[in-house]
Amino acid sequence: MTGSASRPDAHAILASLGVASPDRVAPLSGGWDTTMWRVEHDGAVSALRLFRAEQHRTVAREVAAMRLAREAGIPVPEVRARGSWQGRPVLLLSWCRGQPLARALLRQPRRGRWLGEQFGAMQARIHRIAAEPGSIPSGIDWQGWAGDGKDGLRARLAATDPRPDALLHLDYHPLNVLVDRHGISAVLDWANAAAGDPRADVARTLSILRFFAGFPQLSRGQGLARLGPFVGGWRRGYEAEAGPLADFSSYRAWAAAVMVHDLTPRAGRPGDRLTTRDLDRLRRRADDWKARAGIRG
Repeated sequence: MTGSASRPDAHAILASLGVASPDRVAPLSGGWDTTMWRVEHDGAVSALRLFRAEQHRTVAREVAAMRLAREAGIPVPEVRARGSWQGRPVLLLSWCRGQPLARALLRQPRRGRWLGEQFGAMQARIHRIAAEPGSIPSGIDWQGWAGDGKDGLRARLAATDPRPDALLHLDYHPLNVLVDRHGISAVLDWANAAAGDPRADVARTLSILRFFAGFPQLSRGQGLARLGPFVGGWRRGYEAEAGPLADFSSYRAWAAAVMVHDLTPRAGRPGDRLTTRDLDRLRRRADDWKARAGIRG
């Protein structure tokens, strides 16, 4: 395989990691921030991920978070090699079995409640992991993620006495979780990992599910209908492991504000399905949750 104007030469990248003669290299689609390949080499199968040049801190955060998760028994990829190619960070990760949970929900909607329970229980297990100060370098400042001018939101979050040291994934949704017939087989994409309060991670997941409806192949109405049993199972599975979820309206307001902050630059961009109408709907939801939480400003 050779490089192209749009995709670098995977063989050159692998050589920089000490993999000189892979048996097979195949490009993968679906990476939002990275270019990816499936690599067969030395009797193993790996995922090769090439990041942008400015993402060295992101890679350090992701590697540290996966190490914490792996040590606690969470199924995550093993880092087989880490390096840099032409100034861009590179990871070679073990290949994880299974299919994206979103695909399983599309193919087997009757398993939605059970899959939701597995999804929730796994998230609760992640939140039991303590991320000691400094254990996640360059961790996301989750309270400040909503952007500037959110002092009222920060103050309300501080008033909830947030836990400072739970491991948070902060991008936990059905496209970043793999499943097989036994349950969850891998949790992927730890680039947003941080230490903080589990309610933030729960609210972030719910915000992603509600806004995107989880299924690009379906209309929004169809997606929400398909997600109903799954979301119910997710909460049941989470609370079975972590206990009842207390009121977290402030965290719902935070999660909606984060999504507005993240998605605003994308609206109307060529090739992006996000529309200004979508953003308006999201802003209304954020304002609604701020009102419910009694947040001003």
